[in-house]
Amino acid sequence: MARRMPAEWEPHRRCWMGWPLPALWGRDLDAVERDYAAVAHAVARFEPVVMLVDPSAAARARALLGDGVEVVDVPMNDAWLRDSGPSFAEEDGRLSAVTWRFNGWGGANPEFAADAALGAFVAARAGAGRIPSALAMEGGAIAVDGAGTLMMTDTVAFNANRNPGLSRDLAEAEFARTLGVSKVIWLPGSDQEFGTDGHIDGMACFVRPGIALYERAAPDGPSHAISEANRQALEGQTDAQGRAIEIIYMDEAPAPHRANRRGDWGYCLSYVNFYIANGGIVMPRYGVPQDDAARDIIAGAFPGREVVQVDITTLAGGGGGIHCITQQEPLIPAGAA
Repeated sequence: MARRMPAEWEPHRRCWMGWPLPALWGRDLDAVERDYAAVAHAVARFEPVVMLVDPSAAARARALLGDGVEVVDVPMNDAWLRDSGPSFAEEDGRLSAVTWRFNGWGGANPEFAADAALGAFVAARAGAGRIPSALAMEGGAIAVDGAGTLMMTDTVAFNANRNPGLSRDLAEAEFARTLGVSKVIWLPGSDQEFGTDGHIDGMACFVRPGIALYERAAPDGPSHAISEANRQALEGQTDAQGRAIEIIYMDEAPAPHRANRRGDWGYCLSYVNFYIANGGIVMPRYGVPQDDAARDIIAGAFPGREVVQVDITTLAGGGGGIHCITQQEPLIPAGAA
C-alpha cells in the first residue's frame, strides 16, 4: 500500500469551501459573505469550487455566488472547512480522505457536532475512500511537501484540549499511517492563539520540496518572541529526503485598527495563509501598503502562477484567512495505480 498526501501545488480536481452563518457573524454577515464570495470567485478562475452551505443560508449563498460555484446543502456549525473537512491523500492511485476527529478546536467552539460529520460527508461526495483517525486535528495544523515531509506545531498536536497524553512517537506513527509522511518537522507553535492554538498555516508553508516560506511577526508586536522561537526551530531542519530546508522570509501584515469580529479569536495578519490553485495563488489583501511587497514575495516563490489578491478585512476579523476557508482535492490521474 502506497499512501501519500499530495502537496498543495500539485494539480487539483476542485476546491471545497463552507459558507458563513448568521449566528456567528451578526451585523458583519453581509461583509463577510462578500469576502467569502470574492475568495470563491477568485479560486473559480483556476479550478472548480464546491461551497457547502447550511440549509438556513442556502438561498443567500446561491444569490451571491451565482452559477460559477456549485452549492451543496449540508448542516454546518461553522465555515472554516480547512479544519472541519478532510485532508485528501492518494493511496495506490486512488483518492482517499483522512477524516480527523474534529472537536471544535479543542472546544473553543462548543457547537461542533454537524462540523464533525463534514469530513465523512465530503469524502463520500468526492468518491474518496475514508481513512479515519482518532487524532483530534485540523487541516490548518498540517503542511506537507508531497515528498514525505510534514510540518506542524507542538501546541496543536499535544494540547490537552485535543490529544491528552499523546506522545511524539505515537503522533508521528499516526501521521505516517494517514498521510504517508516519513519526517515531521516540529515547531513549538503558539500558546497565545485562542482556538487554533498555533496552526502552521498562519506562520509557514512549503513552496516546493526543500523550500519553505516563513512569516515573521512584527518586532514590536506581542507575538515576536513566539515567532522567533518558531523561526529558530525551523532553521537548520532537513526534509524527508535529507535536504537542508531553504527558507524564504516575509513579514506579516501590520496590526489593524479594526475590532475582532469573534472576540477572543483575534485578527488574522497572515499573508502566508493563501490558497494555491491550479496555475494561481489566491492570497490576502488587508488594504495596507505592505500588501504589494507581500504579493511580490509570494509571486517570486511561485514563478509561473498568477497571483490574485482578495480583500479579506472582514473575514480576517474572525481569526482566519483564505487558507482556513479552502480545502484542495487533488487530481489523481487515471491509471496512476
